Amino acid sequence: MAEQHSPIRFEDVPLEEARRMGRGPRMEPLLYDTLRQKIQSLSDQAARIRLGPEISPIRMKNYILRLAHELKVPLTVRRVPGGVIFWRSNEEDVQQAREIAQRLQSARRKPRRQLGRRRPARSRAG
Repeated sequence: MAEQHSPIRFEDVPLEEARRMGRGPRMEPLLYDTLRQKIQSLSDQAARIRLGPEISPIRMKNYILRLAHELKVPLTVRRVPGGVIFWRSNEEDVQQAREIAQRLQSARRKPRRQLGRRRPARSRAG
């Protein structure tokens, strides 16, 4: 009887290469390395990135925040006309972000009256 081969093949991959592969098409390796170096080199200066039509400011902001989280570097990122600007967060930036997050969470928690449902009618005494 002929030996059957599984269509699934396994291959050992070094961990660092696997991590890069995990980013896949979301971020080009050159962009990843450039952003990583810039984020790590930030001290008391901000960095501005001017963007062309091929990438939106929101996408770049998400790239930067994801990479900063991976590097454990607290960053503040803002969209500006034509691109984004980012800097190493100080305590004031972190506190402001916490306050904004707290306000947004409390706004979500407020119970909303369901539309289309009437309140029960009050009975009239008398």
